[in-house]
Amino acid sequence: MAKRLIPVLLLLLLAVGIQTLIPLISGELTIANPYLAVLVTLAMRGGRLGGVVWGTFLGLVSDAYFSPYIGFHGMTFCVIGYLLGWLGSKLLITGILPMAFFAWGAYVADATAVAGLYRLLGLPLASPFWISVLLGSLITATLAAIFELPARRLFRKGHP
Repeated sequence: MAKRLIPVLLLLLLAVGIQTLIPLISGELTIANPYLAVLVTLAMRGGRLGGVVWGTFLGLVSDAYFSPYIGFHGMTFCVIGYLLGWLGSKLLITGILPMAFFAWGAYVADATAVAGLYRLLGLPLASPFWISVLLGSLITATLAAIFELPARRLFRKGHP
């Protein structure tokens, strides 16, 4: 059990560290989402159930950092985690580039779903919304590629 939990905790600590350092570099919260990048890494290895569990957990953590409303990212991360887990169980996907591509798509899907929820409730969106989504998706894809490097070594013999 500990052999399966230690790699996951190391990835989560890396995500928390990056999330903590980003405001120090940019001076404010950024549009990048390191928790979504970790979700891609964990869900692709953990299957559908792992994707749902990690999606819900990381989505709620992401809501705590980024959103004044709890549940928006939690719900979308749960669905994205399920889909990524399903893809990971059906396809043999290895490499940094596919993980970055899936993280890019997951970020765009999350931003679109959250923007739809905001619009449905009549809440305002940030003014250059799609520019922020494009930039955030590229940074999150880069973070997923960075997380994939240690994940390869940490998850050599099994899934999270």
